[in-house]
Amino acid sequence: MNYRILRDAYFKGGIAPEMMTSTPRSGQWRQLKKSSLMAKDIALMLGRFSKLIVNPSDISPIFKGQSFLNHKSFKISLESFRADSATAQLLQTRYLAPQAYNLDTLLTLPPETLGHAFASHMKHYALEQVFYPPLETTENDEIAYWRKRARQTHDIHHVVLGFPAIDAGEMAISAFYLAQHNVPLSALLLGFGFLYTILREPERIDELMRSIQRGWTAGKQADKLMGVKWEELWEVPLEEVRQRLNVPAPTGVFP
Repeated sequence: MNYRILRDAYFKGGIAPEMMTSTPRSGQWRQLKKSSLMAKDIALMLGRFSKLIVNPSDISPIFKGQSFLNHKSFKISLESFRADSATAQLLQTRYLAPQAYNLDTLLTLPPETLGHAFASHMKHYALEQVFYPPLETTENDEIAYWRKRARQTHDIHHVVLGFPAIDAGEMAISAFYLAQHNVPLSALLLGFGFLYTILREPERIDELMRSIQRGWTAGKQADKLMGVKWEELWEVPLEEVRQRLNVPAPTGVFP
């Protein structure tokens, strides 16, 4: 029965009429309705993700598909966040940066520091500090909290890991997140990275694989980066930060 629900929700946008001929008990009906809504949302999200093949610079599809947030993959990912003590502490306290980072102030720090490297990274790639769409404000929602924190720290991770803010670097950091916390959206991004590369730039498949391998290896080796209060490390030399967190030194993987 579940297969019929998924199939009809994906291909037809709803539940097959013949499945509604009987009157299920209330518990069965709630489960049926929940399964149908999730299946339709997954189908819509896959459709939106496919737009990345045409326009890989538009990342908005990543943040759509609300019922998919109840999927088993998210629950497994949250268990990984709770398993690390430092990460669990941030989750419990809902720690967030109190305000946007002042890039001009960070640039006054010595060149070897994390703060200076981060500000230089943002200026070099002309990145906005908040380039994701607004998120829900439910403070007690663990997934909502991690999405907010990830929005604040994503480019800090780029700097610490030595992954450039280009397509190959994004594939590497997606593999890193997947290795560290089984993040399902990172897995989806990797899947569409393969699809995009095969369809549009097949000559870059070797580069893609090396980037993913680099990110996965770093994710398994390094401490959990989502448990770090980066705002307390701006004045620390970048190389020392990497050593503290067991982050492998950057290599010549990326062009």
